[in-house]
Amino acid sequence: MGAADEQDRQDGEGWLTKAEVQELWPQVRAISITAVARANSVRTSAALSQDLTGEPTYHAADVRHVAARITRGEARVAPWQRADSDAAYDDATPVPPVRHPVGWGADNVPGLILLAIIVGLVLWSLTSPDNHGTVADFVR
Repeated sequence: MGAADEQDRQDGEGWLTKAEVQELWPQVRAISITAVARANSVRTSAALSQDLTGEPTYHAADVRHVAARITRGEARVAPWQRADSDAAYDDATPVPPVRHPVGWGADNVPGLILLAIIVGLVLWSLTSPDNHGTVADFVR
Protein backbone atom coordinates (compact mmCIF):
# COMPACT_ATOMS: atom_id res chain seq x y z
CA MET A 1 0.00 0.00 0.00
CA GLY A 2 2.98 2.28 0.54
CA ALA A 3 3.88 2.17 -3.16
CA ALA A 4 0.32 3.07 -4.11
CA ASP A 5 0.39 6.06 -1.76
CA GLU A 6 3.69 7.22 -3.27
CA GLN A 7 2.21 6.90 -6.77
CA ASP A 8 -0.81 8.97 -5.67
CA ARG A 9 1.45 11.71 -4.34
CA GLN A 10 3.46 11.76 -7.53
CA ASP A 11 0.30 11.97 -9.66
CA GLY A 12 -0.95 14.89 -7.61
CA GLU A 13 -3.87 12.80 -6.38
CA GLY A 14 -4.86 12.65 -2.77
CA TRP A 15 -7.63 11.83 -0.40
CA LEU A 16 -10.79 13.88 0.14
CA THR A 17 -12.84 14.32 3.28
CA LYS A 18 -16.59 13.74 3.34
CA ALA A 19 -17.19 17.51 3.15
CA GLU A 20 -15.03 17.77 0.03
CA VAL A 21 -16.85 14.83 -1.57
CA GLN A 22 -20.17 16.54 -0.78
CA GLU A 23 -19.01 19.57 -2.77
CA LEU A 24 -18.19 17.35 -5.76
CA TRP A 25 -21.41 15.32 -5.45
CA PRO A 26 -24.14 17.91 -4.73
CA GLN A 27 -26.76 15.49 -6.09
CA VAL A 28 -26.10 13.02 -3.24
CA ARG A 29 -27.45 13.46 0.27
CA ALA A 30 -24.71 13.94 2.86
CA ILE A 31 -25.93 10.97 4.88
CA SER A 32 -25.60 8.71 1.82
CA ILE A 33 -22.08 9.59 0.69
CA THR A 34 -20.45 6.53 2.27
CA ALA A 35 -23.05 4.16 0.78
CA VAL A 36 -22.81 5.72 -2.69
CA ALA A 37 -19.00 5.58 -2.55
CA ARG A 38 -19.13 1.92 -1.59
CA ALA A 39 -21.67 1.10 -4.31
CA ASN A 40 -19.49 2.77 -6.94
CA SER A 41 -16.19 1.21 -5.78
CA VAL A 42 -14.57 4.40 -4.53
CA ARG A 43 -11.41 3.57 -2.59
CA THR A 44 -11.43 4.71 1.01
CA SER A 45 -8.68 5.12 3.55
CA ALA A 46 -9.08 3.81 7.06
CA ALA A 47 -6.74 6.53 8.35
CA LEU A 48 -8.29 9.42 10.24
CA SER A 49 -9.16 12.41 8.12
CA GLN A 50 -7.41 15.71 8.71
CA ASP A 51 -10.37 17.10 10.65
CA LEU A 52 -10.20 14.13 13.10
CA THR A 53 -13.88 13.26 12.72
CA GLY A 54 -13.19 9.55 12.33
CA GLU A 55 -14.81 9.57 8.90
CA PRO A 56 -12.95 7.74 6.14
CA THR A 57 -11.25 9.69 3.40
CA TYR A 58 -12.04 9.02 -0.24
CA HIS A 59 -9.67 8.64 -3.18
CA ALA A 60 -9.83 11.87 -5.20
CA ALA A 61 -9.56 10.30 -8.68
CA ASP A 62 -12.32 7.81 -7.88
CA VAL A 63 -14.54 10.58 -6.51
CA ARG A 64 -14.06 12.69 -9.66
CA HIS A 65 -14.78 9.67 -11.87
CA VAL A 66 -18.01 8.91 -9.99
CA ALA A 67 -18.98 12.61 -10.09
CA ALA A 68 -18.87 12.48 -13.89
CA ARG A 69 -20.88 9.24 -13.85
CA ILE A 70 -23.48 10.80 -11.52
CA THR A 71 -23.83 13.75 -13.90
CA ARG A 72 -24.37 11.37 -16.83
CA GLY A 73 -26.80 9.25 -14.78
CA GLU A 74 -24.60 6.14 -14.95
CA ALA A 75 -23.58 5.85 -11.27
CA ARG A 76 -25.29 3.60 -8.77
CA VAL A 77 -27.34 6.04 -6.71
CA ALA A 78 -30.69 4.97 -5.27
CA PRO A 79 -33.54 7.48 -5.59
CA TRP A 80 -33.70 8.03 -1.83
CA GLN A 81 -29.95 8.81 -1.80
CA ARG A 82 -30.31 11.67 -4.28
CA ALA A 83 -30.70 15.14 -2.84
CA ASP A 84 -32.79 16.25 -5.82
CA SER A 85 -35.41 13.46 -5.80
CA ASP A 86 -38.93 13.34 -4.41
CA ALA A 87 -38.02 10.23 -2.42
CA ALA A 88 -35.26 12.12 -0.60
CA TYR A 89 -37.65 15.00 0.08
CA ASP A 90 -40.28 12.62 1.43
CA ASP A 91 -37.67 10.85 3.55
CA ALA A 92 -36.35 14.12 5.00
CA THR A 93 -39.78 15.63 5.67
CA PRO A 94 -41.05 14.64 9.12
CA VAL A 95 -44.50 13.12 9.17
CA PRO A 96 -46.69 13.69 12.20
CA PRO A 97 -47.32 10.51 14.16
CA VAL A 98 -50.59 8.70 13.55
CA ARG A 99 -52.80 8.86 16.62
CA HIS A 100 -55.31 6.11 17.11
CA PRO A 101 -58.42 6.95 19.13
CA VAL A 102 -58.82 5.13 22.42
CA GLY A 103 -62.14 3.43 22.75
CA TRP A 104 -63.96 1.38 25.33
CA GLY A 105 -63.34 -1.81 23.37
CA ALA A 106 -62.12 -5.21 24.46
CA ASP A 107 -58.50 -4.05 24.53
CA ASN A 108 -59.23 -1.80 27.51
CA VAL A 109 -61.28 -4.25 29.63
CA PRO A 110 -58.41 -5.31 31.95
CA GLY A 111 -57.51 -1.68 32.58
CA LEU A 112 -61.13 -0.78 33.27
CA ILE A 113 -61.48 -3.66 35.73
CA LEU A 114 -58.33 -2.52 37.56
CA LEU A 115 -59.63 1.06 37.65
CA ALA A 116 -62.97 -0.11 39.08
CA ILE A 117 -61.19 -2.11 41.79
CA ILE A 118 -59.00 0.85 42.78
CA VAL A 119 -61.94 3.28 42.89
CA GLY A 120 -63.95 0.75 44.92
CA LEU A 121 -61.14 0.29 47.43
CA VAL A 122 -60.71 4.05 47.84
CA LEU A 123 -64.44 4.58 48.41
CA TRP A 124 -64.65 1.61 50.79
CA SER A 125 -61.69 2.91 52.83
CA LEU A 126 -63.30 6.34 53.13
CA THR A 127 -66.65 5.01 54.31
CA SER A 128 -65.58 2.19 56.64
CA PRO A 129 -66.62 2.75 60.29
CA ASP A 130 -63.18 2.17 61.85
CA ASN A 131 -61.58 5.17 60.17
CA HIS A 132 -61.55 8.43 62.09
CA GLY A 133 -62.22 11.66 60.26
CA THR A 134 -63.55 10.07 57.11
CA VAL A 135 -65.93 11.39 54.51
CA ALA A 136 -68.83 9.82 56.45
CA ASP A 137 -68.10 12.06 59.43
CA PHE A 138 -67.75 15.07 57.18
CA VAL A 139 -71.13 14.49 55.50
CA ARG A 140 -73.02 14.10 58.83
